[in-house]
Parts: sequence; structure tokens; C-alpha cells
Amino acid sequence: MSAIAAYRIAILALLADASKVIFTDNDVDQALRWALSEYSLHRPLIRTYQYSVDTTTSMHVLPADFITRHVTKVELWNSDPDSIVDLAFYAYKTDEQWMINTRFQVEAGEVLQISYSDVHFIDGLDAGAGTTVPDADATLLELGAAGHAALMRALNRVETINMNPDVVKTYRETAADYLSRFAGLLTIEPGAQVGLPEFPGDYPSKLVF
Repeated sequence: MSAIAAYRIAILALLADASKVIFTDNDVDQALRWALSEYSLHRPLIRTYQYSVDTTTSMHVLPADFITRHVTKVELWNSDPDSIVDLAFYAYKTDEQWMINTRFQVEAGEVLQISYSDVHFIDGLDAGAGTTVPDADATLLELGAAGHAALMRALNRVETINMNPDVVKTYRETAADYLSRFAGLLTIEPGAQVGLPEFPGDYPSKLVF
């Protein structure tokens, strides 16, 4: 089974809609994208980029195609791992291009090893090839996606002429509960002892109508 298929099944189970009577794959995938973006903000995928310094300077203009949310570390690269040196730095964007100030000049010919955050991906979701979310965090991500899906459904219900206020309320309560738990668990350091609630719980059972 592909990763995206497994995620869809788990998320639909939290929404008590395994047969996809209410939620489509497109609904679930969009909710998963939102949850994945939030997850990546708190537990980013860390990548490295090597930048060759052409001119001795403390100001370094990265290529326009260097895209990230945050630069997390800048090091003076060395072929000997024990000789790599952390550099004090200040990174910021100007005109959609990243600039790094290393405070002290770096000699021409040196290489900066830049660590930066990226959004995680799931195999089969959009152009994702492979899955970078740790298996231990899959349940957490499913919880967030189910919350976003429930909220999306509640908003859609409000816009329909034949809406059922009780159903809208239930979806809103479900969304609030799931998203609150998701946000709270995101703040806990990976590896800490945490007990996820058992699902489906009270809210999903109310979604059957």
C-alpha cells in the first residue's frame, strides 16, 4: 500500500467515513497538505546546501532558487568533519532572495555549509517521491489532517441552503478538538512520552447521519 493511501484510510477512519460517503480523496489530500505545512513548521525537514564563496566578504547572496522558511545553521565546510566550524550569522530575505551575514569575512574559495528547513513530503501526495515524516509521527499528522478536513466540511455546510445546524456544530466541535490536540502535541519534543487519545472517540461517532 502506498503512503498516501495509508494516510487516507487513517484520516477517513478518524472522520468515521471509511466508505468516502462524505469526504473525497481530494478533500483528505487538501487537509493533509495543511497539516503537513503546520507539522513542517514545528518539526522541519533539515537539508544542507553548499555555497562557494567567490569573493572575500561577510555578506553572501544566495541564488534566487534557494528557497526555505528558515536558515538554521551556517558552517565553514571542511573535508575533515572534525574541522567543520560553526559560524555566527544573520540570515534574511530581501527582494525574494536570501542574504547571509557571517559577521566576519570568509575568504574566497571557502565553502559555506548551510542548513535550512524544508517542508516534509509524503509519497504519492502531489510530486512527493518517498516519505520524510517519521513513522512515529504519522498518527499525529493524521490527527491534524482529520481536524482540517472536519473544519473544511463545516465551512462547506454553512454555505449550503439545506444545511443541518446540528451537523455543522458537530463538525466544528470535532475540528476544534482534533486541531487543539494536534497543536498541543506538536509542541512536545519528539521522543517524549506522550499518549495519543484512542480513536475514533466521541466526536467521530456523531458524524454518522
